[in-house]
Amino acid sequence: MNRIVLFLICALLTSRLKAQLTLDSMSYPGSVIGTDSLKKTTYNSSFPVLNATPNGSWDMSIVTDTTPVYFDYRVPTTIYQFADSNTYNFGMYKYYGNIQSNVTGSGILEYCNIIKKAQYSLTPLTSGAYDSIIINAQNSLYSPQRILIAFPATYNTSWTSIYQYDLNFQFTFLANGDTLAPGFVRTYTNEKDTVVGWGKMRVKDATGSPSDYLNVLQVQTMTVHTDSFFLNGVPFPGSLLTILGLTQGKKDTVYEQLYYRPQEVTPLAQVTFRDAAYTQPYKATTHIQRLSAAGVENIIDEGNIKIYPNPDIGRELIIDVPGEGGKWSYEVFNISGQVLLGGELPTNGKSSRLVMLPASLSAGNYYIRIMHDKRQVAIKALTLRPK
Repeated sequence: MNRIVLFLICALLTSRLKAQLTLDSMSYPGSVIGTDSLKKTTYNSSFPVLNATPNGSWDMSIVTDTTPVYFDYRVPTTIYQFADSNTYNFGMYKYYGNIQSNVTGSGILEYCNIIKKAQYSLTPLTSGAYDSIIINAQNSLYSPQRILIAFPATYNTSWTSIYQYDLNFQFTFLANGDTLAPGFVRTYTNEKDTVVGWGKMRVKDATGSPSDYLNVLQVQTMTVHTDSFFLNGVPFPGSLLTILGLTQGKKDTVYEQLYYRPQEVTPLAQVTFRDAAYTQPYKATTHIQRLSAAGVENIIDEGNIKIYPNPDIGRELIIDVPGEGGKWSYEVFNISGQVLLGGELPTNGKSSRLVMLPASLSAGNYYIRIMHDKRQVAIKALTLRPK
């Protein structure tokens, strides 16, 4: 009898071990160029229990979230495999950058942040009509590279990243005698990541419906950022720190859980906690790209959807979709996530659908979302050229 019990215990343990998820370089595609959509939850939402556990099950579809906010997107890159855009803060001011990363044999590494130019008036703070901060376009290198995930990543493995990077700017404060004075913010980062669990998670898709449960690796992260501010080669004077609402050497500690699924560099869910015990979640971002609805087989391949001509001059788009039945629709939105127009893609008995964009839609870069039976199946970059 004891031998039978021992055999069953061993069989169960072996089954659990086999179910563990391990991520390595073979878990990811060579590149995913295009756009990725993220949905941000409200800060006062209720959350499921997110205890660190092997063979766990986490239902993030119960989270009460906002209308989908598409604030992060993937852009083409020539040197690295992935380039993901995001918003960052310099004090009270925001700027934008594209983080460049590669999937290597040793892990997913982030190398730099290609920052876009931004300029802000300081007049409300200094009363000087010409006072300003200019963040010029620049390549902010990580030294050394940040380790997003170290391979092989599996239950109970961990890794550490210690790196720094600079944000260069020009500062004008005429009352202080500064005219386009060079400055920089140096950020020191110490990050500790530990795989504390594995299991299955589901989130809401773009329509608000629960997705399938997906295999995920649960990674617990503690990140400490320390910012130092310099102007004309020396630390910021205290008076300027006060005016700009900055603190020299301020340490910000962020506690997060990241739930990674195979084939995706972006976590399925990124949950931020108020405490070091990871018991008080207050904010989450879910990755709703390439999800299938619960109980529905995902038979639509995003790569099978073609949009042309792109770039477009005449505002007339042809959209090729697979031959599935159901209703097809589209939305065009800008890089801030604002939906500008949309409608149905009427069938004409063929796979091609015609969309006439209004002449009032100005030239520039946009994104077009394709939906099948109200479920998002693709987001494509769209460039409109001047007529």
